[in-house]
Amino acid sequence: MRFHDVTSQAGLHFTHSSGPRNRLLPEDMGSGLAWGDYDHDGFPDLYVVNQSSKFGSGRRDGVGNRLFHNNGNGTFTDVTESARLELHHLGMGAYWGDYDNDGLLDLFVTGADGCYLYHNEGNGRFRNVTQQSGVHDPLWSTGAVWVDFDNDGWLDLYVLHYVDYPTDISHLRFAAESQYGVVVPAALNPRSFRPQPNRLLHNNRDGTFTDVTHHATVADPDGRSLTVTAADFNLDGWPELYVGNDMSMNRLFVNQKNGRFSDQSAQTLTAENKGCMGLTVGDFDCDGDLDFFVSHWLSQGDSLYQSLFSETHQLSFADAAEFSDLAYVTLPTVGWGCAFLDYDNDGLLDLFVVNGNTLEDAANHELLVPQKPFLFHYDGARYQDVLASVAPELDRPLNARGLAAADFDSDGDIDLAISCNRGPLILLRADGAEARNWIKISLEGKKSNRQGIGALVRVWSGGRCYLQSVGSQGSYLSQHATPLHFGLGSVSSVDRVEVHWPSGRRQTVEHPRIRQRLHLKED
Repeated sequence: MRFHDVTSQAGLHFTHSSGPRNRLLPEDMGSGLAWGDYDHDGFPDLYVVNQSSKFGSGRRDGVGNRLFHNNGNGTFTDVTESARLELHHLGMGAYWGDYDNDGLLDLFVTGADGCYLYHNEGNGRFRNVTQQSGVHDPLWSTGAVWVDFDNDGWLDLYVLHYVDYPTDISHLRFAAESQYGVVVPAALNPRSFRPQPNRLLHNNRDGTFTDVTHHATVADPDGRSLTVTAADFNLDGWPELYVGNDMSMNRLFVNQKNGRFSDQSAQTLTAENKGCMGLTVGDFDCDGDLDFFVSHWLSQGDSLYQSLFSETHQLSFADAAEFSDLAYVTLPTVGWGCAFLDYDNDGLLDLFVVNGNTLEDAANHELLVPQKPFLFHYDGARYQDVLASVAPELDRPLNARGLAAADFDSDGDIDLAISCNRGPLILLRADGAEARNWIKISLEGKKSNRQGIGALVRVWSGGRCYLQSVGSQGSYLSQHATPLHFGLGSVSSVDRVEVHWPSGRRQTVEHPRIRQRLHLKED
């Protein structure tokens, strides 16, 4: 099984940013990308975020964000202008979500100079509804997640904010700081700036949103927030929020089922205070609960939070990174986008992490130090980096940021898109794993939200139960495709599939055919 770089032959021509690096924090942090089937043709399309101007300049120095339509034959067409999605800003992340339950994916985009919401008009075009929908704010927004936190059948939106970064950097009055032998200017140091509170926007079911952050108690005003997931960690049918912060405490907000959340970071042993960049959720140990992986800044080592819920029936986690051989190998890197994925369809979740140092090249301050990605194969006990043998074309240093996974060619294995800071877009096609068995599952809610975001899906096959959560995977400023992919290895049948919908309904399908996309409706 191999990954092949097919960026050029797929017609994906894109380079992040333009002009020389300006040694400003917002320009070094972005950007991401998102897979979403906006025209509902069965093939995921790709939206790529850009930084088209210098921070604070207001000029359009390069191309804006791009929407690449998947043609279904391995190629893509740039349809940005016709779709009316060429946004020129200092972009961060992108997130598809059907907030009005019309069966069409809408698009939320974050940036250092504010956020944007685009409504899918159903004719290949989008309409900017940022102001009239009530989602507008001018703060530096980073990660976001669509989540039906109150299980009313409509997607709400949780938006992260990073720091209060001045548009006029001449106002900075901080001394430079030495980090790992390199002098870091104040303009590049997150600790130079005040954190900004996050926002929880409740869907009013009429195309507008109301800010309910204060009532829900999820502002996290002391967090420099970068990444977030919404997942039902305690398996009670209600989604929790886990917020990854940079140089401030991470937070686990547990859903109290009454419109409020409780901060249980300390008692669940997830309140780390590191530089958290990316995170991804999955049941890597196949014990029936949701674990998560966190990528960190330099010399901190990445974390693998193994849920103890199935054993103790209490929500708590233990860091299994050291025992699974993930802790020390990741110490020299700055990790960003990440994904649990079964790249070889053997039934076990592997792990892909993209890296790139935020420290400057000592010989040339216009350059950041690139680093190689990781492709960790899981054998059921430990993770081993197999990048050189499985993805040799990617075995090179990159200034990578975003990572998004999808089976873009619908052949039964997981492909990857990578965004690089001030570098080219990369599309990796997986070849060979489709020979093993698999099943893909997509959902269509009726009482639940249309996408089935938050649903728990279990697949029983070969004496093992596989668990995934719809829309909960996470990454960094990026979004994976929503359909769930389950590798089955050499097992030739599935005993049953069970869906626990956000509405509370449980739906079971007995003995579905393998090697297919199983589309389940909540009816």
